[in-house]
Amino acid sequence: MPVYEAIFDAGSSGTRLVVYKVIPAPGGYPKITALGAQEYDDNGINDFLNGQGTITLIKNGKSVLPDGARPVNCTGGKKEITKTSAGLDVVIKDLGQTDVSPCVLEPLLLSLDPRLSANHLKRSNVNIQLFATAGMRTEDSHNGGAWTAEQIKRYYDLMKTYVANLGFKTGEFKTINGNSEEGVWTWVNFNDYYFNSFGGNPTVSKNVQAPVGDFEVGGSSMQVAFPTDSSPSDADNVYAVSINGHSFNVFSKTFLGLGGDDARKFVKAISYPNNDGAKSCYAKTATPFNTAEESDIQLYPSNQVSGISSFTYPFNGNLGNAITPWARVPNVSTKGVNGSLLLRGAPEFNFNECSSGFTTVIDQVTSLDRNKYGTFQDGDRVTMNSFKEKLRSSRAPFIGIDNFFRTANYLGYKPSEGFSPGRFMSKLEEYCAGKVVDDRYMQNVCPNGVFMYTYLFGPAGLFTGNTAQFAGVMDPKNAAGEGVLTWTRGYLLMKYSN
Repeated sequence: MPVYEAIFDAGSSGTRLVVYKVIPAPGGYPKITALGAQEYDDNGINDFLNGQGTITLIKNGKSVLPDGARPVNCTGGKKEITKTSAGLDVVIKDLGQTDVSPCVLEPLLLSLDPRLSANHLKRSNVNIQLFATAGMRTEDSHNGGAWTAEQIKRYYDLMKTYVANLGFKTGEFKTINGNSEEGVWTWVNFNDYYFNSFGGNPTVSKNVQAPVGDFEVGGSSMQVAFPTDSSPSDADNVYAVSINGHSFNVFSKTFLGLGGDDARKFVKAISYPNNDGAKSCYAKTATPFNTAEESDIQLYPSNQVSGISSFTYPFNGNLGNAITPWARVPNVSTKGVNGSLLLRGAPEFNFNECSSGFTTVIDQVTSLDRNKYGTFQDGDRVTMNSFKEKLRSSRAPFIGIDNFFRTANYLGYKPSEGFSPGRFMSKLEEYCAGKVVDDRYMQNVCPNGVFMYTYLFGPAGLFTGNTAQFAGVMDPKNAAGEGVLTWTRGYLLMKYSN
């Protein structure tokens, strides 16, 4: 008998709902069919937790939500209208915890109704789950955030009750573990889809191929996973995966704060409160408006890196502050708050200067307490050198996906094998020396590209002087533009094959 699962992928920069039909196959290969996916444009449920939630009604003159209208039960926040060269932007800002369900979850669930009708299903036939990733991890007081585990649970319970009252079955609403869950599920789906490594998915590869390693770079965190000969161990971040008779041991490690958005924000905050918003990381066409971040950043305390990192603590105004929650630097100028992440001064791209900032941030964020080895970050401290040694144990080359793919794609250099760091660097410098268009995503290609190069190939990069191989990048979407690299499907593959 088929089962129907709809999963909210509640990421740090937005929320997506995917609905699946699953035919379970214990010990075999479950048949999983995506019936549809929907996302609008919110800035992540973690921002709603802090009263900084935003939804977009109209972008560049085009409707984002149906008819560009505020959802009927979404009554909070304030409307902001901005005129751009491409048309009007209309957003609702300052939305809070009680707004996330009617403003984000309900519109996404309503989009399911036509798909349910087409499959002769009722709402009660579909199990709804919400799994949040790094954005919500950063809010936990254990990771420097302002919220206790009990407070976060109440927030999830609020959403779960709302969804249940809409007539759906409800499963788990929680923050997932970046090591044993998100990282492993991403690796499973990636290798299943592109390489048919579990022998049940000939969509791309008719033959069963050996799995590879991946760098999955989101907004707030990065997950790195690869097949290894090491034995399963929570302490060593090695997890057993067995689907359809194909078994692997997988090393999986998450790094909170090394997602593309957070790494960039940390560099923008260097020299805080006299920071310049990383003006050396942007092209001359960058402005405070087209480089503004959607949310703030928490500054990690100096006591977690002193005596560990060889680099000077970069946030001068936060020296000696070890209080939890960690100090926040707002994304825009805020009354009563000193400093912001906004660009200050005339930007001019300088790779070496920008890379120097990323080198410091990468080194220090890698070694934070919240990024220690172990499933629950209770093991040894990670350093770039120790992690480089871990990569050497991989049985396969590595592929970059998500933020690393998008950055390479914008630069027009996206090989899946034979990746040339020198060619990538040339493309990056050519792009950032040019007239980058008036768009936040296009402007961020420059700092994101510097981050990617510095982390992988810089003087202290993971693949510099390493026998491990970075092969290239791969598209998280298929030829039809549909998202295919999603950990939600990896979760279902493991759940319904065991």
